[in-house]
Amino acid sequence: MDKLKRKKILIISILAIVILGLGGTFAFFTFLKSSEAFILTTEGVPMQVEFKEGTNVIDNPYAYPISDSFAKENLSKLEYVDFKVSGGTPNNEYLYYELYLTEENGNTIDSNFIKVYLTDENNQEVVEPSIYNSLSQSTSENTNGKILYNETLTGMFDKTYRLYVWIDSTYSQNTEHQTFAFKVNLYAYNTEKPNPLNDTIKEQITSHTTDTCKNLTIEEDGITYLSGTNDCINFNYVWYSGKLWRITAINKDNTIKMITQDEITAINWNTNTTYQGSWIYQWLNEDFLDTLENQQNIIAQDSKWYATADDSSTPAKPAGTTIAGKVGLLNAYEYYQSYKNLGAVDNSEAYGSGYLNIGYYWWLITPYSSSSVRSVNNTGNLYLYSPGSNSYGVRPSVNLKSEIKISGGAGTKEDPYRIEGDKEVAKVDDKLNSRVSGEYVNFDGKKYRIVGIENDTTKLTSVDYVRSGSSVMTKNFSSGTTNYGSVGTSTSYWTGYLNDTTASGWYGSISAEYKNMMVKGTYYLGTVGSNTSYKNAICSVSNTTDTTKECSKTSSTWNNGYVGLPRVGEMFSAQLADKQNGSSVSAIWLITPYSSSQVRSVSSTGYLSYASPGSYSNGVRPSINLKSDILISSGEGTFEIPYDIKCDSCQ
Repeated sequence: MDKLKRKKILIISILAIVILGLGGTFAFFTFLKSSEAFILTTEGVPMQVEFKEGTNVIDNPYAYPISDSFAKENLSKLEYVDFKVSGGTPNNEYLYYELYLTEENGNTIDSNFIKVYLTDENNQEVVEPSIYNSLSQSTSENTNGKILYNETLTGMFDKTYRLYVWIDSTYSQNTEHQTFAFKVNLYAYNTEKPNPLNDTIKEQITSHTTDTCKNLTIEEDGITYLSGTNDCINFNYVWYSGKLWRITAINKDNTIKMITQDEITAINWNTNTTYQGSWIYQWLNEDFLDTLENQQNIIAQDSKWYATADDSSTPAKPAGTTIAGKVGLLNAYEYYQSYKNLGAVDNSEAYGSGYLNIGYYWWLITPYSSSSVRSVNNTGNLYLYSPGSNSYGVRPSVNLKSEIKISGGAGTKEDPYRIEGDKEVAKVDDKLNSRVSGEYVNFDGKKYRIVGIENDTTKLTSVDYVRSGSSVMTKNFSSGTTNYGSVGTSTSYWTGYLNDTTASGWYGSISAEYKNMMVKGTYYLGTVGSNTSYKNAICSVSNTTDTTKECSKTSSTWNNGYVGLPRVGEMFSAQLADKQNGSSVSAIWLITPYSSSQVRSVSSTGYLSYASPGSYSNGVRPSINLKSDILISSGEGTFEIPYDIKCDSCQ
């Protein structure tokens, strides 16, 4: 609906000024509250915001930067402000309302270091701890606000929220009397009936059923599985959190199961076949989950994943104990359903043509036995492998909540569905380091993906291999050593070529405009051998229960140059799922040692391997770090329309 035609119900501002004293042992949070409720009425639709009574000066003993985990563990010691939103549409019309934040003038703390956390009055999480500046852009006209929370409702409602604020643990400036002030605003308007994604997919199934594309679904126990070829199942693409997904099923509770199109990384499973507690489980529900935008409002928080053992070529529907987790993997039965309509299970034309076959090895959640776990091989066939000595691609799966609405897109690969609540497309002059992991960036004429934001800089990894003309360039890693720090060695090795400053080297060939955007980053060189956690690549303690962001980092690092390589377990350290990098696919080197004499690599069929650095020749997909003040000049962050970037302050 055109915004100009929307009926605005109200905009209400609530001023919350936070004064943070980093040099002392306490701080004052001053919330300016109204002495009476705000009430506005438009066409008979009342809306109301009211602050709970209480002191307006808060003595907070935790003024120093703190971590999210510490904050959550000490909520009873932190102060907060409560407010209630009530009202609605008596005539059962649909109402969109949005709580959004706007900065005040004169702030001396960068909003990239302010954490906001929204709960209900019982401290049940509504919005996970989020960096202020990473929140989605408000839809309210004439504002640069950030959405704290939004939803579309019908009828009357009465909801109480509790807002916490603290300084992120990454903030290091030791200056007293730093301040940050912002307003909490309420914006609402009448809207049309939402278009649920699950209903749209059901409509697409009907419209795409033709004489050529028959039997596109399997209906079983209230679940609708998509089943067919990639040519026929071409309407189930979703763009969410910088990643392309494929819908695989509509569950009986109308939640929507989907899986990433790419294998996002390639790692060991663990030394046993148990899913819960495995390195795969940790990576999915720690490292990967952390990259999902607004996940508490978009993905089902109570998903259950069947990990019942199955050794059949025609897997049975799993039963028995389920494993809880926000992120999981497809099981063997779900994968089998994706091509079951195409013919006999042992027919390579069936599993090879199924829409989930991506031409690489990737893990399923299903054990084959007490010593093997099911996986999919590069031809699309169901296989089994040892979970400790083999390392395959990981394609995360989530269940979208049943009420998820479409905000745009047609469901095709080139124009996938976009969903409400996801991070909005960047605006001109937005900072690149405010974006999400997975979005595409044009750097010096080539496509890269955002890996993550580290110390306010943006880490990128190349989509394509380094090429000589149209051919993939391959080289030995180094001259018989696993030490990536051998910068200045012969350019016949990657360790010398990538950081060579002459025009014949990779770094030297970058144009001056883009070279000035680069900054040296830290590349971790922890060893990851067989039967070893991916965390060893970055953490100093191998069996830590901390996430890779929280753990004490290994002292084995390299930061002597501008160009590195992805490490084991890092986002986008595997091959690209549908061979977007060309018909010629190469094994690629990673920066992670396997042992004192071998280096990790990813094979041309997508599994994690290793080789002698002086004896084997592989391709690479370089990693770089960009300065904190890089701005977006155009684009949408997708593969088809990557962000273009600029740096007005770079010299």
